[in-house]
Amino acid sequence: MTREIREVKTEKEKKDFIMLPFELYKNDPHWVPPLISEMKRIINGSGSLLFQSGPYALFNAYENGKVVGRIAVGIDEKMNRLRNKTEGYITLFESINSKEVAFSLLDTAQNWLKERNMTKMVGPVSPTNGDDYRGMLVENFEDPPVIYTTYNPPYYVDFFKEYGFEPEHTFVAFKYDLKRLPLDESIRVIEYAKKRYNFYTRKADYSKIPDEARILQKILERSLIPLEYDYLIPPTEEEMLTLAKDLVKFIPAEFVQLAFSGESPVGFAVAMPDYNQVLKRLNGRLFPLGWLKFLWYKNKINRGRVFLLFVIPEFQSKGVPAALFIELLRYAREKGYVFAEGSTININNTKMCREAEGVGGVLYKKFVIFKKEIV
Repeated sequence: MTREIREVKTEKEKKDFIMLPFELYKNDPHWVPPLISEMKRIINGSGSLLFQSGPYALFNAYENGKVVGRIAVGIDEKMNRLRNKTEGYITLFESINSKEVAFSLLDTAQNWLKERNMTKMVGPVSPTNGDDYRGMLVENFEDPPVIYTTYNPPYYVDFFKEYGFEPEHTFVAFKYDLKRLPLDESIRVIEYAKKRYNFYTRKADYSKIPDEARILQKILERSLIPLEYDYLIPPTEEEMLTLAKDLVKFIPAEFVQLAFSGESPVGFAVAMPDYNQVLKRLNGRLFPLGWLKFLWYKNKINRGRVFLLFVIPEFQSKGVPAALFIELLRYAREKGYVFAEGSTININNTKMCREAEGVGGVLYKKFVIFKKEIV
């Protein structure tokens, strides 16, 4: 058997990189095919804030000429400067069930980082600096993934542990049965909290997107200071505006809730319809018939995900997180949704985990970003 690791350069190698998961997961009922067009944007750099933050490389593993694994490796120079670190990242890892293939890819990534004087390798991280592909699923491979959450085979976890990785950050997901959730009782509690602590919530105003984006960015700046967020850095106003313009195309205004105390913004939360219910039917392609399927099935979505919730430190214990979350769940239930997920929350963020459980959430999944010292 002939095995080789090849850096992705040609269009054929890029296609191999993108299409590998379609072969690996073709018999897995839970896997959701990503949009091929979006993955092209990511690996070419235009769709990846992470790849724009420093040098990176993509590698494929081949056996007898057939692609059997892939990995992306790079250095987030912006993060390293801000956090005074010398670490590199890995992302978009996929492999057949072969320790030899997986270790060859991880060796390649580690050597690439070592040549650039990095001392630690972390991952898997999100290639967009968002929530997609962030971390590795380590607990609960039975429930289907919701939009922008990671899904992978259990054997990936074994590969990383055997290679010498240790958990760096653990994230959890909570599920909500909206048919049984006692929302009315929770609504009464948060209305009391609003009066006691003098805050209110409202949906986003999509007629003022630049203004709303600036508000969200300021909240993030004040919320991401704690050390528990050392894997994240707040986006610039320009980056936040770009993200906002993309999200409003797919998210109802009611799924973006902001909290204020007087005129001061103190928190926000964002939910998204679970477009995975649609993507599963598209097989990665919007054309020629994918758009028709998308338009037809998007009105049948009955699941959602709360994926962003940030509150400034002074208001984190005053009911603001619960109030924002409940407003999102209330709207989801009004739309006929039957299920919601709140994710992903750093397990060390005990306040947020208590809030999630306090409004009826059940912890049901765990994801891990691993770390390894480079030797």
